[in-house]
Amino acid sequence: MTVKYYAILTNQGAARLANATMLGSKLNLTQMAVGDANGVLPTPDPAQTKLINQKRIAPLNLLSVDPNNQSQIIAEQIIPENEGGFWIREIGLYDDEGVLIAVANCPETYKPQLQEGSGRTQTIRMILVVTNTEAITLKSTRLWFWQPANMWMIKSQSTNSHDITRTPR
Repeated sequence: MTVKYYAILTNQGAARLANATMLGSKLNLTQMAVGDANGVLPTPDPAQTKLINQKRIAPLNLLSVDPNNQSQIIAEQIIPENEGGFWIREIGLYDDEGVLIAVANCPETYKPQLQEGSGRTQTIRMILVVTNTEAITLKSTRLWFWQPANMWMIKSQSTNSHDITRTPR
């Protein structure tokens, strides 16, 4: 069976990762974007510099090395239930300079918004194979904790201070 859904480094992403590896520096992946690819399931293209039709971009919630495969990184974003009204067919991973580092396609999914009469919190996850996870800054910029009736968000402001806010439902 042919693999239908996958993530790849873009040409710029591969060059930046190679440069970070060579210089012993870090590539700072900070944002994830999702898009609808204008209604057609896209094929990831290494020459891409942006998504075909971006619908949302926001900071990553999690960026870590896959505990089951040390050559894979897992990037994750959570879309809250009050955002949506679009299809998701494409995913992009951006660095701290706004450069598209990786691009992926995904199974088509509709992200409803509450005004349509239905809402859900949706986790978008990209798993990307890289040659050197050491050259990528791995950190969590936002952590979400679920409790039965309440949602709490901890936003890391620095390594020593945290703001805890309750997100209304």
